Amino acid sequence: MTSKSPDLPVSSLLDRLFLYGIRSVLVVLAVVAFGIFLIVHGWLVSRFDYLASGVLIVMIGVGLAFAFQQTTTKVITQRYFSGDTLVGKTGRAVVPMKATGKGVVHVEHESWSAVAEDDIARGEPVIVTAVESDNVTLKVRKHRT
Repeated sequence: MTSKSPDLPVSSLLDRLFLYGIRSVLVVLAVVAFGIFLIVHGWLVSRFDYLASGVLIVMIGVGLAFAFQQTTTKVITQRYFSGDTLVGKTGRAVVPMKATGKGVVHVEHESWSAVAEDDIARGEPVIVTAVESDNVTLKVRKHRT
């Protein structure tokens, strides 16, 4: 009997971009592009007010980028450190683990400390059964399909 192990998702630049929200990225790009346009236009027509406005708008765009990044990081961190979201997820053992022994597993694009419920070989598929009270150590067992 052979069982197909779960595939680990591959993170890409596009995945990271969508983490921030495509609308947020487009708003920041539009604001910065408008600011750059004002700077270039002000320089070409020698208008100080256009230059100053453009610099101010670019600074607002950079501020928005940092605000969106901080908000998104907070949301993602809350998601990952809420133990309920990882229970039932599958991943792979990074190192071999003995029953009740500690090790490392890869679940949801992240490496986590783990305690094995049974012997698990390196590279074997695992499933998260619980999250320890420290919120960074997972209890895992072999994934049986």
